[in-house]
Amino acid sequence: MAEKKKFKINFFDVVIILIVICVGAGLYVFTHRDTTVETKKLTYMIEINKATPGLENYIRIGDNLTENTKNYNMGKVAAVETIPYTKLTPDYENNVFRDSVDPTCETVLITVEANVTESPSGFAVDGQYVVRAGTEIFVKGEGYAGEGYIVKVNR
Repeated sequence: MAEKKKFKINFFDVVIILIVICVGAGLYVFTHRDTTVETKKLTYMIEINKATPGLENYIRIGDNLTENTKNYNMGKVAAVETIPYTKLTPDYENNVFRDSVDPTCETVLITVEANVTESPSGFAVDGQYVVRAGTEIFVKGEGYAGEGYIVKVNR
């Protein structure tokens, strides 16, 4: 008759058991961490220059805006305003530059409301899109798109 071998724990068995325990503890800590982040309401204004006249008719209050290059959520439209588009043109008689109205374009000001998280570097909408004054943006909504800048941020 054959004798049964006795089970003996060796060094490699201990190492494998420790690795399994560490992986299990890591998974527990990763899945049970506190993910509540304090959000604040932020209002900021986007200026879209050289817009086709009538663009403001497509922008509705409550529309969700999306950053066009990476598809980040930017918030909801709170207000829309248009002003005449002006550009610098030379006045040769007086040898100066003056603002003159371009009748073929408009400037559209879109006020956006978003819930943001605050960090030392700025405000992040949904933890992705960072809102900073002076940032060039490419924005799109339902049926329209434009290029402009963030010109005003209100906390």
